[in-house]
Amino acid sequence: MNKIKKNKLWLTVVGFGIVIVIILSLILLNQNKAKPESETTSFQSSVKASSSSQKNRDEENQKKYAEKAEKMKGHVFGIGTKAQFTNWNKQQFIEWAHQYSLLNEENKHNASTNFGTTTTISNDSLDTSALDEVAKSVISNDFKSISYFETVKDFNKAYPTVNPDDIKK
Repeated sequence: MNKIKKNKLWLTVVGFGIVIVIILSLILLNQNKAKPESETTSFQSSVKASSSSQKNRDEENQKKYAEKAEKMKGHVFGIGTKAQFTNWNKQQFIEWAHQYSLLNEENKHNASTNFGTTTTISNDSLDTSALDEVAKSVISNDFKSISYFETVKDFNKAYPTVNPDDIKK
């Protein structure tokens, strides 16, 4: 009888142990489901959806900008990070470059021009590279390096994400 009581006690302890292990396993399983790693798929899908939405907006804007550029008239010249309308055509740039190349060093240091825009570019007493680079590019017929475009449409092809309305007059 004593042995049966010990076996019942032992079986009860083992039974409670198994129940406790099952409960702890379930708790651990629920914690694993709540970890951020399990949420990364929903976060990634949210990021993808947002990125896709932004891409669609960018494409729509590019189409609008292309339509605007198609209707706009004028030549575009990039000065630094700003695009400006210029009243100079290619031939005027070429004539200026040839005249500039004929200047002596002293006159090149004092040279300045606005290229038909509202912004004046000048050399100074120490450096003539501001206008030298433009003249070299024009003489070599490399108008892209100086950001000169015959039409707003050409400018838009090179910079499709820039709103043509932002070109300074």
